[in-house]
Amino acid sequence: MKVLLLGLGRANLFVAKYLIKKGFDIYLYEENMMGLTEDAKKMIKMGNIKKFKDIRYDLAVCSPGFPESKPIIGHIRKQGIELIDETEFTYRNLKNPQVIAITGTNGKSTTAALISNILTAGKIKNFLGGNIAPGKPFSAALHRKPYQYYVLEMSSFQLMRIKNFRPYISVLTNISVDHLNWHRNLKEYIAAKKKIFMNQTEDDYAVINGDDQNTGLIVPEINARIIYFGKKRYYDAWLDGMLHYQSEKIIAAEKIPLLGMHNQFNTLAAIAVARILNIAVHDIKKGIKTIKSLPHRLEQVAVIRGVRYINNSMSTNEASAIASFQAVPGNKIVIIGGREKGDHCQNYLKLLIKKARGIVILGENAEQIAQYLKKYHYNNYTIAQNMDEAIIEARKFARSGDAILLNPGFASFGHFRDFQERGEAFRNGVLKH
Repeated sequence: MKVLLLGLGRANLFVAKYLIKKGFDIYLYEENMMGLTEDAKKMIKMGNIKKFKDIRYDLAVCSPGFPESKPIIGHIRKQGIELIDETEFTYRNLKNPQVIAITGTNGKSTTAALISNILTAGKIKNFLGGNIAPGKPFSAALHRKPYQYYVLEMSSFQLMRIKNFRPYISVLTNISVDHLNWHRNLKEYIAAKKKIFMNQTEDDYAVINGDDQNTGLIVPEINARIIYFGKKRYYDAWLDGMLHYQSEKIIAAEKIPLLGMHNQFNTLAAIAVARILNIAVHDIKKGIKTIKSLPHRLEQVAVIRGVRYINNSMSTNEASAIASFQAVPGNKIVIIGGREKGDHCQNYLKLLIKKARGIVILGENAEQIAQYLKKYHYNNYTIAQNMDEAIIEARKFARSGDAILLNPGFASFGHFRDFQERGEAFRNGVLKH
């Protein structure tokens, strides 16, 4: 059997190792050979993986980083070769995995981590992975003993190419504008998100944000049993200062260690999943209370001379940036900017104009942001050329009791490889100065 791998990054690396064990004939199409890990280069050097040839393949397994617009994708589809993602490949090759899959524009990583932490508190063996970073791709599970549940964060890129993938529980946190540099339009983005429910039946569950308008558009097409979460008392999971599941009081909002209303919603979704699985309330509480902020998500790096430094590099779209800004109390100096993904973040910028003590701009779109701030007569800003300079400039605005918040609102590309590298640059810059 001839298998073509499109890309040999984080996800497909584990697929390659699995295929080598099975003795398949493996070929690779890769546009960035220099960027491969040493492990990947070794497999190629040893001849376990051959270079791409224009031949007839039995299957193509695609990295999530390849959009449909790539010519190679069109070429493969034209030949009628089955094209799937690493997620679909892994699902097919595990034995009936019980999957809890989480998607949405924002909050999916935190919700996945919460669910996993609650399962662990309840002594339930679970695999946490998928799109979550830092973390393992789903394909890493091909090389491990079976788990009771697989908790997976799912991006729209991954969902685009699923076929048989069927979660027992699907969670949709919210939908807002994002990734329009990858998807052709918002309609295609929403279509990708709703594929998480595609293969579910009435024996499965769909946990839905009832307060989100865009998620409501998808509901009529869902066959699974729907469990709503949000602010309304008639939802299954709801909040009013206390987080409830139906008639049960679960935990007071003030006891949640994660900042912000958006994280109360993420916690509600996790509670809904836990109660579907009949996890005891005391284990749910334990899982919530012991959760720690994921790296680069409202992560407090340090307090220096009374100023808090908060790393929220994961914020790459407007909805996330607004929610995160509002979650941090007190006066804030904000480091923003990056590469646009089809959204100019004007509502976020308007909020900063009204509420931010100072703004430091770092990224490809720095001049565009500066022009927007000038237009509205906001002068407490500066442009930085790198992260160290951004931190130094932010300190000039700061007073004791303030927070310096890395809350970009845009993708990291240009200055940084990804949001993790951007967050690490912030952390390192704060601690060395």
